Amino acid sequence: MVSPRIERATMFLHNNLLLVLFILGIIAMFIGFGFRDRNPGIILLGTGFLVALFVTIRKAIDVFG
Repeated sequence: MVSPRIERATMFLHNNLLLVLFILGIIAMFIGFGFRDRNPGIILLGTGFLVALFVTIRKAIDVFG
């Protein structure tokens, strides 16, 4: 059995990781939007969108079960 203290610590790290991924996804979308006339810009825009969408869905699953 895992102690509540360890479980709370892993949840804290999990939330921070999701927040960092979400912020990186938003940054990638902004950079991709700036370079949308070139192929790497479109790739960054799409990748950032997918990362932000993944984090949003993951957090919704964690919250709503």
